[in-house]
Amino acid sequence: MKEKGISGILVLDKPTGETSTSALEKIKKLLKVKKAGHGGTLDPIATGVLPIFLNEATKVAQIFLEGDKAYEGEFQLGLTSDTYDITGEVLARYEVKDITLERIQGVVKDFLGEFEQIPPPYSAAKFRGRPLYKYARDGLLIPKAPKKIKVYQFEIKNFKEGRCTFYLKCSKGTYVRSLVHQLGEKLGCGAVLASLRRTQKSIFTLEQAHTLEEIQNIVKNNPEKIKEILIPLSKALEFLPKVTISEDFSQRVREGHLINRTAFLSLIKFQKLSLSLTEKWIRLLDPKGRLVAIIENPLHQKEKPYISYLRVFKNGI
Repeated sequence: MKEKGISGILVLDKPTGETSTSALEKIKKLLKVKKAGHGGTLDPIATGVLPIFLNEATKVAQIFLEGDKAYEGEFQLGLTSDTYDITGEVLARYEVKDITLERIQGVVKDFLGEFEQIPPPYSAAKFRGRPLYKYARDGLLIPKAPKKIKVYQFEIKNFKEGRCTFYLKCSKGTYVRSLVHQLGEKLGCGAVLASLRRTQKSIFTLEQAHTLEEIQNIVKNNPEKIKEILIPLSKALEFLPKVTISEDFSQRVREGHLINRTAFLSLIKFQKLSLSLTEKWIRLLDPKGRLVAIIENPLHQKEKPYISYLRVFKNGI
């Protein structure tokens, strides 16, 4: 199967037991692509949505890395572990007979909104270029500065025999294991993550996802179908605001010429487009609707005379 030229986004339903990196390497090998990256680390214990960016799509993966996430999962009350999940070494055990669903739901409310969170000691967050989990395996626990995260929804679905199922919607950078650990501390009985399934990352959902086995079967039996399950970059980016520019302007952009911020804002006004500060990126399209470039929202660059490019697509997409 010679598919080195394929580009787009493959939404993988990552299996449990695989690291995000190992899952990515399997996809690269299956599809015979050299350039690929994943859109947001999932722990080995976790399953679900893992966007895989192939070739040209890697150029704008940053846009999707900034997207929010949604999960379904389960945590176990009554113990703590060094990894904050069920796979780690148990550090302590506690009684949970006095814990009620109402009490858990009351504490969960404290985790809604914006607050700071410290990454767990066993995580892919890096210190001096090396993942924290590698230091932890060597017996070194490296403290990391807390990061600001946001939890939009945190709902307890069921509670039985010390196990809670939950739904969570949160911002990028949120560690679910840490959230569960903090919840256990507030309840005074400890808690570890028992299972986790990511149902959404940025605009990508489970409905778009394919298992590793499905992809292997397609490659084996009908390799041309791979192109059908890839999400084209142009389609994936449709949620971004767009500005159509002339063919001459498109050519200048493709050649790397700088875009004057004031002149560009005048163009937007002429086209009667409205931009919001909540939008970070804008698509530039040529008259044929082909993607020319992704640029930073000029409303974010009031002090700069020229607009910053994220990526330019010389051949259009």
